[in-house]
Amino acid sequence: MPTCEQCDHYWRPVELGDGGTCPTCGQALDTTPPKTPWHFKLLFVSATVYLGWRLVQGISWLIHRM
Repeated sequence: MPTCEQCDHYWRPVELGDGGTCPTCGQALDTTPPKTPWHFKLLFVSATVYLGWRLVQGISWLIHRM
């Protein structure tokens, strides 16, 4: 989220001026989105592997149940 240090204000990208400048003071702001943290990616992969394994166990249980 773009922050203006001089105005001490958070701006939404749609509120910024031309070229990503602060509408109040005109200072150029960094509008690049932050990178996804590595631990979030690890959590996502771990959850996917776990749920995939649970799906395999559920299908196996259904097959042996018949």
